Amino acid sequence: MQPPTEATDAKPAARTPAPQPAAPHVALLLPLKSAAFARAAGAVRQGFMAAADGSAVDVKVYATDDQTDGILSAYRDALQQGARMVVGPLTRNAVTALAASSLVGVPTLALNQPETEGALPQNLYLFSLSVEAEARQVARSAFADGRLRALVVGTGTPLSRRTGQAFLDEWRSLRGESAGQIDLPKSPDDYPALHEAIASHPSDMIFLAADAGKARLARPYLSAAVATYATSQIYGGKTDQLENIDLAGIRFVDMPWLLQPDHPAVTAYPRADFPGADLTRLYAFGIDAFRLARLLAEGQVRPGFTLDGVTGRISVKGSQAFERELTPAQFVQGEVVILEPAAP
Repeated sequence: MQPPTEATDAKPAARTPAPQPAAPHVALLLPLKSAAFARAAGAVRQGFMAAADGSAVDVKVYATDDQTDGILSAYRDALQQGARMVVGPLTRNAVTALAASSLVGVPTLALNQPETEGALPQNLYLFSLSVEAEARQVARSAFADGRLRALVVGTGTPLSRRTGQAFLDEWRSLRGESAGQIDLPKSPDDYPALHEAIASHPSDMIFLAADAGKARLARPYLSAAVATYATSQIYGGKTDQLENIDLAGIRFVDMPWLLQPDHPAVTAYPRADFPGADLTRLYAFGIDAFRLARLLAEGQVRPGFTLDGVTGRISVKGSQAFERELTPAQFVQGEVVILEPAAP
């Protein structure tokens, strides 16, 4: 009997699996693994998927941390896996890093603003919940209301200072006069002196760059004879009349999702229960992010484009940035009253 040959004794060689073809999809790039941003990212994801539900769009979520190297790596992975549209990143530093890279090869809807202004890669578009943009809208609204001299009252935080500066930049571009800037006292015990401090800066309006808590402390010391304006930071999304009565007379702007539940664009999507207004706004932001991404992918965003969004009326600023026009409102006897924009 002949011994077995090497050929007859050997096992068939294992076949290497053929690489799977890249599947076209929309990539949603969010810092869901970040301790600092996971809740915000989760609300955006929930809104995005709610808007995508029932559509023919294939969405793939790429969860990242908040480190720019990992986020850029995930962007590369999305392109390699067939993404035809990318939505994200969410954080400002990640958008800055992406804008400075050479990675942007497909239409990409970034969900924040870069830290510095400059030319953007050809396929990069910007959409954000920028409080600075809200402050600029408030400045235009107040000027249209006939206000001429503005005093900025802030809290001294970096966000408050950015908000106040955005208001003043827009105000001065409109040829409005500035009565200066003052910060709210650190201690509630020092608030009685606020009235005198404001009186020493005569103005016909106050821009209050503060959140709802600080605004409630300050409101009793602001003259009812001087119009007070604020951004959406002042509104916690609550309909508690006793709580809101402390904000009497203050005019502000916010998105239809919170102020106009019967708005046709709002009623088209399911609501979600969140513990605060900030996460609710991010959920609505996710809805409009999907709608814009779909329109971008279909080539429907052109000069003059507008969208009746749940976060505001959205238009194109320049060629690559989306701008939201929010709903003006005012606290009247604890109720939130929608205001008609002033005629141009």
